[in-house]
Amino acid sequence: MHSRECYEVAVKHGKPVIVMEPVKGGTLAKLPADAEKLFRDDSMSIPSWAIRFVASLDNVMVVLSGMSSIEQMDNNTAYMQDFKPLSEDEKKLCFKAADIINSQIAIPCTGCSYCTEGCPMKIAIPKYFSLYNENMRDDMEEKGWTINFSNYGNLVSSGFGKASDCIACGQCEEVCPQHLPIIENLKKVAAHFER
Repeated sequence: MHSRECYEVAVKHGKPVIVMEPVKGGTLAKLPADAEKLFRDDSMSIPSWAIRFVASLDNVMVVLSGMSSIEQMDNNTAYMQDFKPLSEDEKKLCFKAADIINSQIAIPCTGCSYCTEGCPMKIAIPKYFSLYNENMRDDMEEKGWTINFSNYGNLVSSGFGKASDCIACGQCEEVCPQHLPIIENLKKVAAHFER
């Protein structure tokens, strides 16, 4: 079940909701330029939009956001201390940004690495997906060779299995919080980087 479906079931039954990773492991802190422009006239940080979006939803009791510095913690507590839900116009802005972001992500992996711990082939799944996503961006596609081919090779040389080493055991897909078709995506990565 996807997070939206879980949320809708909780709301339907009047259950409080706890949201984890509203910034998708930091992914939403670095937006494509077109999406970032939508929020630049605002005094709030880019990650604050993701956090405030989920905090504005019905039945949300707690929002758990990872932070990696005191500045990020100060920023988060500042706008959540006197929290004001997003307006309908602000929500529309978020959906517009989401459309831009989704149009540029080939594999929507957040890099949580839950998939790698039990991988019998020691495949660096999130790292490979990140390299692949970088190469699939509109402005990169026509370049042919990129440094990411070397980065892929360096990961393999350092002891990680190649994407094509996947034995389709499914362990990774069982633990993926994004419910990604990892096995199929690894085939795409292999076709791209191992050609």
